[in-house]
Amino acid sequence: MAVSERAPGSDLAGIKTTARKDRGDYVISGQKLWITNGTQADWICLLANTSDGPAHRNKSLVCVPMKAKGVTVARKLDKLGMRASDTAQIFFEDVRVPQRNRIGGEGQGFIYQMQQFQEERLWAAASCLQALNNCIDWTIEWAQERKLFGASLADQQWVQFKLAEAKTE
Repeated sequence: MAVSERAPGSDLAGIKTTARKDRGDYVISGQKLWITNGTQADWICLLANTSDGPAHRNKSLVCVPMKAKGVTVARKLDKLGMRASDTAQIFFEDVRVPQRNRIGGEGQGFIYQMQQFQEERLWAAASCLQALNNCIDWTIEWAQERKLFGASLADQQWVQFKLAEAKTE
């Protein structure tokens, strides 16, 4: 996904990349930043302004081959976390792609992308639940083994309250 740009970040309404119609093609110009796996991708799903209309209705998603003339992977960004997955800055200079590479209706890209973000963020939150449950379970096991004043730490009422609260939250 090539959505974010330097100035607006992930504020989709503020992106500047354009995809202007020219006969049966889109001519794409602009740049994207913080693109996951951007140095390895064969194709990229690009969010671009396809008209001069209102900011929430002028964007479309277009599939762009990364080997197309005018596509430049400028640099692989150094970052913290997820180092096995690269992040890139990519420039598009008069890149021609057929209009048939558009995903869905023209001007619907903002809506499609926001829906995708909702699903992605819900998955990210939900995927953390088991890891958090494991942490609580391991803490309970440890508290049952740890002795304090002749009894296990888990026998202390205040510890039970804290663990129960963590589990319910």
